[in-house]
Amino acid sequence: MKKKVIIFDMDGVLVNTSSIAKESIFKSHPGLTEEMHEDILSGNFHEGLEKYSYLRKPETEEEKKIRQKEYSERKSKAPIFNGIRELLEKFHKLDYVIILNTSALDRNCMPILENLKIAHLFDFIATGDLSKSKIEKFKLIEDKYNAEKKDILFITDTLGDVKEADLADISTIAVTWGAHSKSFFEREKHSNLIGVVDTIEELSDFIIKN
Repeated sequence: MKKKVIIFDMDGVLVNTSSIAKESIFKSHPGLTEEMHEDILSGNFHEGLEKYSYLRKPETEEEKKIRQKEYSERKSKAPIFNGIRELLEKFHKLDYVIILNTSALDRNCMPILENLKIAHLFDFIATGDLSKSKIEKFKLIEDKYNAEKKDILFITDTLGDVKEADLADISTIAVTWGAHSKSFFEREKHSNLIGVVDTIEELSDFIIKN
């Protein structure tokens, strides 16, 4: 397997859902601060959320189901970022292996991909139901496609993902139209972070060059 493997995060990279997710977290965790939210996004998302579970608002199973359904429905209608569809189609046609590695669960991932009609562009979709660790999913992807690390590129919008990719030794490009700004990514040095881009055009050029 000598094809280039491009792994995308979903929220904040492909679809404009960062504000929806943030609003949902703050609503379900009264007392959560901006600093706490940044802390959640600066590490493994699921572990970070669990760290502040003591702030989670008590709810019955029925209330939980209603909340989850409302969130899934709202998220499923979020827009794709301008130029992303064309980017995915471009590299799909160029025969790159396009994969999704997202912390989102199936119920919060598949509906939006189907609504936007981009699910078919991915060779493999690794959601939070498969594993809550992106590191584990990076390893699974390597094995599944018999891919060398030099042939894998990860695209994300959060420092937490950069850290997980660093531990997995996966080269990463960060985008600035999602959760974190360029200055946020530059707070720490990570050898796997090979670029920070502000536009889809820059991202496309970076993928081709790397």
